[in-house]
Amino acid sequence: MLGLNQITIVGCGLIGGSFALALRRAGFAGKITACGGTRGPKLARERGIVDDVEETFARGETCRADLIYLAAPIGGIIDFLRQQGGRVRPGALITDAGSTKAEICQVAAAAIPKEASFVGGHPMAGSEHAGVEYARADLFDGAVYALAAAPGTAAAELGRMTAVAEAIGARPLLTEPEAHDRAVALISHVPQLVASSLAALLGDGPGRSRQDVELAQRLAAGGWRDTTRLAGSSWGVWRDICLTNQPHIIASLGDLIDGLQALKEALETRDYNAVRDLFEAANRRQAEHRATRYREFDKL
Repeated sequence: MLGLNQITIVGCGLIGGSFALALRRAGFAGKITACGGTRGPKLARERGIVDDVEETFARGETCRADLIYLAAPIGGIIDFLRQQGGRVRPGALITDAGSTKAEICQVAAAAIPKEASFVGGHPMAGSEHAGVEYARADLFDGAVYALAAAPGTAAAELGRMTAVAEAIGARPLLTEPEAHDRAVALISHVPQLVASSLAALLGDGPGRSRQDVELAQRLAAGGWRDTTRLAGSSWGVWRDICLTNQPHIIASLGDLIDGLQALKEALETRDYNAVRDLFEAANRRQAEHRATRYREFDKL
Protein backbone atom coordinates (compact mmCIF):
# COMPACT_ATOMS: atom_id res chain seq x y z
CA MET A 1 0.00 0.00 0.00
CA LEU A 2 1.34 3.41 -1.04
CA GLY A 3 4.74 1.78 -1.54
CA LEU A 4 5.20 1.55 2.24
CA ASN A 5 6.27 -1.53 4.17
CA GLN A 6 7.02 -0.08 7.60
CA ILE A 7 5.66 3.01 9.35
CA THR A 8 7.04 4.36 12.60
CA ILE A 9 5.00 6.71 14.78
CA VAL A 10 6.90 9.00 17.13
CA GLY A 11 4.58 10.16 19.92
CA CYS A 12 1.77 7.63 19.98
CA GLY A 13 -1.14 9.50 21.56
CA LEU A 14 -4.55 10.38 20.16
CA ILE A 15 -3.29 11.57 16.76
CA GLY A 16 -0.54 8.99 16.32
CA GLY A 17 -2.75 6.12 17.43
CA SER A 18 -5.62 7.27 15.21
CA PHE A 19 -3.21 7.52 12.28
CA ALA A 20 -2.22 3.89 12.80
CA LEU A 21 -5.85 2.74 13.07
CA ALA A 22 -6.88 4.72 9.99
CA LEU A 23 -4.06 3.15 7.98
CA ARG A 24 -5.12 -0.34 9.04
CA ARG A 25 -8.72 0.46 8.08
CA ALA A 26 -7.45 1.59 4.68
CA GLY A 27 -5.78 -1.78 4.14
CA PHE A 28 -2.17 -1.18 5.18
CA ALA A 29 -0.74 -4.63 5.92
CA GLY A 30 2.84 -3.68 6.70
CA LYS A 31 4.53 -3.19 10.04
CA ILE A 32 3.66 -0.27 12.34
CA THR A 33 5.94 0.59 15.24
CA ALA A 34 5.86 3.38 17.81
CA CYS A 35 8.30 5.19 20.06
CA GLY A 36 8.52 8.36 22.12
CA GLY A 37 7.66 8.37 25.79
CA THR A 38 7.08 5.21 27.79
CA ARG A 39 3.35 4.79 28.25
CA GLY A 40 1.97 5.51 24.76
CA PRO A 41 3.95 3.02 22.63
CA LYS A 42 3.54 0.17 25.12
CA LEU A 43 -0.18 0.78 25.53
CA ALA A 44 -0.58 1.01 21.75
CA ARG A 45 1.13 -2.36 21.37
CA GLU A 46 -1.00 -3.93 24.10
CA ARG A 47 -4.16 -2.72 22.37
CA GLY A 48 -3.04 -3.92 18.96
CA ILE A 49 -2.82 -0.41 17.52
CA VAL A 50 0.83 -0.92 16.58
CA ASP A 51 2.85 -4.09 16.10
CA ASP A 52 5.85 -3.24 18.23
CA VAL A 53 7.81 -0.60 20.10
CA GLU A 54 10.49 1.01 17.91
CA GLU A 55 13.86 0.85 19.64
CA THR A 56 16.33 1.77 16.89
CA PHE A 57 16.45 5.49 17.72
CA ALA A 58 17.09 4.81 21.41
CA ARG A 59 19.97 2.51 20.42
CA GLY A 60 21.46 5.11 18.08
CA GLU A 61 20.73 2.97 15.04
CA THR A 62 19.16 3.81 11.68
CA CYS A 63 15.41 3.35 11.57
CA ARG A 64 14.31 1.23 8.62
CA ALA A 65 10.81 2.72 8.33
CA ASP A 66 9.62 4.00 4.97
CA LEU A 67 7.44 6.63 6.65
CA ILE A 68 8.12 8.28 10.01
CA TYR A 69 5.12 10.10 11.48
CA LEU A 70 5.98 12.65 14.17
CA ALA A 71 2.89 13.09 16.36
CA ALA A 72 4.52 14.50 19.49
CA PRO A 73 3.94 18.07 20.77
CA ILE A 74 5.72 20.72 18.71
CA GLY A 75 8.69 20.97 21.06
CA GLY A 76 9.08 17.20 21.00
CA ILE A 77 8.94 17.16 17.19
CA ILE A 78 11.67 19.78 16.96
CA ASP A 79 13.84 18.01 19.55
CA PHE A 80 13.41 14.69 17.75
CA LEU A 81 14.39 16.17 14.40
CA ARG A 82 17.51 17.76 15.86
CA GLN A 83 18.59 14.70 17.80
CA GLN A 84 17.42 11.82 15.60
CA GLY A 85 16.77 13.35 12.17
CA GLY A 86 19.93 11.84 10.75
CA ARG A 87 19.00 8.28 11.74
CA VAL A 88 16.59 7.58 8.90
CA ARG A 89 17.20 5.37 5.92
CA PRO A 90 17.77 6.76 2.40
CA GLY A 91 14.46 7.26 0.63
CA ALA A 92 12.48 7.59 3.86
CA LEU A 93 9.67 10.11 4.06
CA ILE A 94 9.29 12.03 7.33
CA THR A 95 6.19 14.02 8.19
CA ASP A 96 4.65 15.53 11.30
CA ALA A 97 1.28 16.50 12.75
CA GLY A 98 2.27 19.71 14.54
CA SER A 99 0.02 22.76 14.75
CA THR A 100 2.67 25.13 13.37
CA LYS A 101 4.82 24.52 10.36
CA ALA A 102 7.48 27.15 9.61
CA GLU A 103 9.95 26.36 12.40
CA ILE A 104 9.42 22.61 12.11
CA CYS A 105 10.11 22.71 8.36
CA GLN A 106 13.24 24.82 8.92
CA VAL A 107 14.61 22.41 11.50
CA ALA A 108 13.77 19.41 9.31
CA ALA A 109 15.59 20.91 6.34
CA ALA A 110 18.77 21.18 8.41
CA ALA A 111 18.47 17.86 10.26
CA ILE A 112 17.28 15.32 7.71
CA PRO A 113 19.76 13.81 5.20
CA LYS A 114 19.39 14.78 1.55
CA GLU A 115 18.66 11.15 0.73
CA ALA A 116 15.41 11.41 2.74
CA SER A 117 12.46 13.81 2.45
CA PHE A 118 10.27 15.86 4.77
CA VAL A 119 6.74 17.14 4.21
CA GLY A 120 5.09 19.04 7.04
CA GLY A 121 1.55 18.09 7.95
CA HIS A 122 -1.27 19.35 10.15
CA PRO A 123 -4.52 17.36 10.37
CA MET A 124 -7.36 19.67 11.39
CA ALA A 125 -8.82 17.01 13.64
CA GLY A 126 -8.76 16.22 17.32
CA SER A 127 -10.76 15.54 20.44
CA GLU A 128 -11.26 16.87 23.92
CA HIS A 129 -9.55 13.68 25.08
CA ALA A 130 -5.83 12.95 24.96
CA GLY A 131 -3.96 9.65 24.92
CA VAL A 132 -3.74 6.64 22.67
CA GLU A 133 -6.61 4.96 24.53
CA TYR A 134 -8.93 7.45 22.79
CA ALA A 135 -7.54 6.76 19.31
CA ARG A 136 -10.08 5.90 16.64
CA ALA A 137 -9.89 5.04 12.96
CA ASP A 138 -12.40 7.68 11.83
CA LEU A 139 -10.75 10.68 13.52
CA PHE A 140 -9.56 12.15 10.20
CA ASP A 141 -12.66 11.39 8.13
CA GLY A 142 -13.58 14.50 6.14
CA ALA A 143 -11.01 16.64 7.96
CA VAL A 144 -8.78 19.07 6.10
CA TYR A 145 -5.18 17.87 6.22
CA ALA A 146 -2.71 20.68 5.56
CA LEU A 147 0.49 19.65 3.80
CA ALA A 148 3.14 22.34 4.05
CA ALA A 149 6.43 21.80 2.27
CA ALA A 150 9.44 24.05 1.98
CA PRO A 151 10.31 25.36 -1.51
CA GLY A 152 12.13 22.75 -3.57
CA THR A 153 10.30 19.75 -2.14
CA ALA A 154 9.92 17.13 -4.85
CA ALA A 155 6.47 16.80 -6.35
CA ALA A 156 6.72 13.03 -5.89
CA GLU A 157 7.06 13.39 -2.12
CA LEU A 158 4.10 15.76 -1.96
CA GLY A 159 2.19 13.22 -4.00
CA ARG A 160 3.07 10.44 -1.56
CA MET A 161 1.85 12.43 1.43
CA THR A 162 -1.28 13.48 -0.44
CA ALA A 163 -2.03 9.80 -1.05
CA VAL A 164 -1.43 8.99 2.63
CA ALA A 165 -3.78 11.78 3.76
CA GLU A 166 -6.47 10.57 1.37
CA ALA A 167 -6.01 6.97 2.52
CA ILE A 168 -6.86 7.88 6.12
CA GLY A 169 -10.02 9.67 5.01
CA ALA A 170 -8.76 13.27 5.13
CA ARG A 171 -8.90 16.04 2.51
CA PRO A 172 -5.34 17.18 1.73
CA LEU A 173 -4.71 20.88 1.24
CA LEU A 174 -1.33 22.01 -0.10
CA THR A 175 0.08 25.21 1.35
CA GLU A 176 3.37 26.83 2.37
CA PRO A 177 4.70 26.83 5.96
CA GLU A 178 4.43 30.58 6.58
CA ALA A 179 1.03 30.84 4.91
CA HIS A 180 -0.20 27.94 7.05
CA ASP A 181 1.01 29.61 10.24
CA ARG A 182 -0.64 32.92 9.38
CA ALA A 183 -3.93 31.14 8.71
CA VAL A 184 -3.99 28.99 11.86
CA ALA A 185 -3.10 32.01 14.00
CA LEU A 186 -6.33 33.55 12.76
CA ILE A 187 -8.68 30.56 12.93
CA SER A 188 -7.19 28.48 15.74
CA HIS A 189 -4.59 30.17 17.91
CA VAL A 190 -6.35 33.49 18.55
CA PRO A 191 -9.70 31.76 19.24
CA GLN A 192 -7.94 29.63 21.85
CA LEU A 193 -6.43 32.69 23.55
CA VAL A 194 -9.75 34.53 23.41
CA ALA A 195 -11.61 31.57 24.95
CA SER A 196 -9.01 31.38 27.73
CA SER A 197 -9.29 35.12 28.34
CA LEU A 198 -13.09 34.98 28.50
CA ALA A 199 -13.04 32.10 30.95
CA ALA A 200 -10.48 33.89 33.13
CA LEU A 201 -12.71 36.98 33.03
CA LEU A 202 -15.25 35.09 35.12
CA GLY A 203 -13.25 35.81 38.24
CA ASP A 204 -12.33 38.66 40.54
CA GLY A 205 -11.38 41.84 38.76
CA PRO A 206 -11.79 45.64 38.76
CA GLY A 207 -15.42 46.62 39.12
CA ARG A 208 -16.57 43.06 39.92
CA SER A 209 -17.46 41.95 43.41
CA ARG A 210 -17.37 38.36 44.59
CA GLN A 211 -21.18 38.42 44.57
CA ASP A 212 -21.20 39.57 40.94
CA VAL A 213 -18.87 36.75 39.96
CA GLU A 214 -20.88 34.13 41.83
CA LEU A 215 -24.10 35.31 40.20
CA ALA A 216 -22.49 35.26 36.75
CA GLN A 217 -21.25 31.73 37.33
CA ARG A 218 -24.74 30.58 38.28
CA LEU A 219 -26.30 32.30 35.26
CA ALA A 220 -23.73 31.01 32.75
CA ALA A 221 -25.45 28.67 30.32
CA GLY A 222 -24.92 27.17 26.87
CA GLY A 223 -23.70 30.33 25.16
CA TRP A 224 -20.89 30.88 27.66
CA ARG A 225 -20.04 27.18 27.68
CA ASP A 226 -19.81 27.01 23.88
CA THR A 227 -17.77 30.20 23.64
CA THR A 228 -15.27 29.09 26.27
CA ARG A 229 -15.07 25.39 25.38
CA LEU A 230 -11.44 25.75 24.32
CA ALA A 231 -10.48 27.19 27.70
CA GLY A 232 -9.90 23.68 29.02
CA SER A 233 -6.87 23.20 26.74
CA SER A 234 -3.50 22.38 28.25
CA TRP A 235 -0.82 25.08 28.52
CA GLY A 236 1.72 22.31 27.98
CA VAL A 237 0.48 22.03 24.38
CA TRP A 238 -0.16 25.72 23.76
CA ARG A 239 3.19 26.85 25.11
CA ASP A 240 4.92 25.39 22.04
CA ILE A 241 2.32 26.88 19.71
CA CYS A 242 2.81 30.36 21.16
CA LEU A 243 6.59 30.00 21.01
CA THR A 244 6.67 28.88 17.37
CA ASN A 245 3.96 31.16 15.98
CA GLN A 246 4.45 34.30 18.05
CA PRO A 247 4.64 36.90 15.22
CA HIS A 248 1.46 35.74 13.48
CA ILE A 249 -0.48 35.37 16.73
CA ILE A 250 0.54 38.90 17.75
CA ALA A 251 -0.56 40.28 14.37
CA SER A 252 -3.97 38.60 14.53
CA LEU A 253 -4.45 39.59 18.17
CA GLY A 254 -3.65 43.18 17.18
CA ASP A 255 -6.38 43.12 14.54
CA LEU A 256 -8.84 41.70 17.06
CA ILE A 257 -7.93 44.30 19.68
CA ASP A 258 -8.41 47.09 17.12
CA GLY A 259 -11.83 45.69 16.30
CA LEU A 260 -12.82 45.40 19.96
CA GLN A 261 -11.64 48.94 20.64
CA ALA A 262 -13.74 50.21 17.74
CA LEU A 263 -16.72 48.28 19.11
CA LYS A 264 -16.17 49.74 22.59
CA GLU A 265 -16.03 53.25 21.17
CA ALA A 266 -19.19 52.64 19.13
CA LEU A 267 -21.04 51.58 22.28
CA GLU A 268 -19.67 54.51 24.26
CA THR A 269 -20.92 56.96 21.63
CA ARG A 270 -24.16 55.03 21.09
CA ASP A 271 -23.26 54.42 17.46
CA TYR A 272 -25.49 51.38 17.15
CA ASN A 273 -25.27 51.49 13.36
CA ALA A 274 -21.60 50.49 13.72
CA VAL A 275 -22.59 47.65 16.03
CA ARG A 276 -25.23 46.55 13.53
CA ASP A 277 -22.59 46.62 10.77
CA LEU A 278 -20.39 44.33 12.86
CA PHE A 279 -23.19 41.80 13.27
CA GLU A 280 -24.02 41.93 9.55
CA ALA A 281 -20.38 41.45 8.58
CA ALA A 282 -20.09 38.53 11.01
CA ASN A 283 -23.27 36.96 9.62
CA ARG A 284 -21.86 37.20 6.07
CA ARG A 285 -18.51 35.67 7.03
CA GLN A 286 -20.24 32.82 8.86
CA ALA A 287 -22.52 32.14 5.89
CA GLU A 288 -19.56 32.23 3.48
CA HIS A 289 -17.65 29.76 5.65
CA ARG A 290 -20.59 27.36 5.85
CA ALA A 291 -21.13 27.53 2.11
CA THR A 292 -17.47 26.80 1.49
CA ARG A 293 -17.55 23.83 3.85
CA TYR A 294 -20.65 22.42 2.16
CA ARG A 295 -19.00 22.72 -1.27
CA GLU A 296 -15.91 20.93 0.03
CA PHE A 297 -17.94 18.06 1.48
CA ASP A 298 -19.87 17.74 -1.79
CA LYS A 299 -16.54 16.86 -3.44
CA LEU A 300 -16.03 13.83 -1.18
